[in-house]
Amino acid sequence: MIKDLATAQEIYSRMNNSSNILLITHKNPDGDGLGTLSALAMYLKSLNKKFQLFCLDEVSKNFSFLPLMHEISNDQELFNKEKYDLVIVLDSGSLNYAGVDKLIENMDYTPYILNIDHHKTNDEFGNLNLVISSASSTSEIMYELFRLWKVTITKDMATSLLNGIIYDTGVFSNAGTTLGSLKAASHLLNLGARHREINENFIRNKSLNLLKLWGIAFERLSYNPKYQIAYTVLTYKDFKKLGLEEVASEGLSNFFNELAGAKIALVLHEKEPGIIKGSLRTTHDDVDVAKLAKTWGGGGHQKAAGFTISGTLVYNDNKWSINK
Repeated sequence: MIKDLATAQEIYSRMNNSSNILLITHKNPDGDGLGTLSALAMYLKSLNKKFQLFCLDEVSKNFSFLPLMHEISNDQELFNKEKYDLVIVLDSGSLNYAGVDKLIENMDYTPYILNIDHHKTNDEFGNLNLVISSASSTSEIMYELFRLWKVTITKDMATSLLNGIIYDTGVFSNAGTTLGSLKAASHLLNLGARHREINENFIRNKSLNLLKLWGIAFERLSYNPKYQIAYTVLTYKDFKKLGLEEVASEGLSNFFNELAGAKIALVLHEKEPGIIKGSLRTTHDDVDVAKLAKTWGGGGHQKAAGFTISGTLVYNDNKWSINK
């Protein structure tokens, strides 16, 4: 899968020759970004490297079982407290998507940035970029890097990487599921990845209130025949009323992607007052939802993409609209 061996070796060299490293994954962290972050951090720990983990947003409790999640900081002062030899950004199509563009811009020196990602819309913001859009996940890329570097993948590292692959393939159900991802998952299981733990925390974690939230999404499900798009909305009040984090809506877009007759599935939810997150999915080869997402400042893959915009979801005259 990794054809650019020179870049892969340069990444290895840069990490091994650095003494203070900052690892970053994107805001609204998901299972792939966190899985990659966890696995790479464990590798750096085995090398006795000094490193710091950063994410702009807090990590959902659903991922607390992954190693080193408690070490992830969202303290923005980290960018000016120390000087980092190396900044590694994982699973993010841009510095803006990671939420660190301004933070890096305001540093009193220019850091060397490694960009490791699998999104087709990645703008190659790093000094060194390894972007493989054919990969199911950034976790799969990290798995391939470890194999190339002849790194011993521990059971903890295998669990983190498998979590990322399972998350981004929708439990091996979406278009990201490839022969490469299945082979990687099989090998990680053989290495001792704790599939049951992933299953309990990611798949079998549906609380009563979570199912009630999904029920609201089903009730509001609509179809636009002109654009062949099925869509639903969830407001910030919906989450608060049920005592749920905004991450609770994850999986809905994949589920609605199975609707007969719809070429595109869209889930809009308010992650906080004034901020709306959109998740787009398709199973059709003649549709590119990444292009749609990019028009709203987002990105992703041809068949799975997302975006975040400012606004409020409002219901008037029997229809939902976005007020800016």
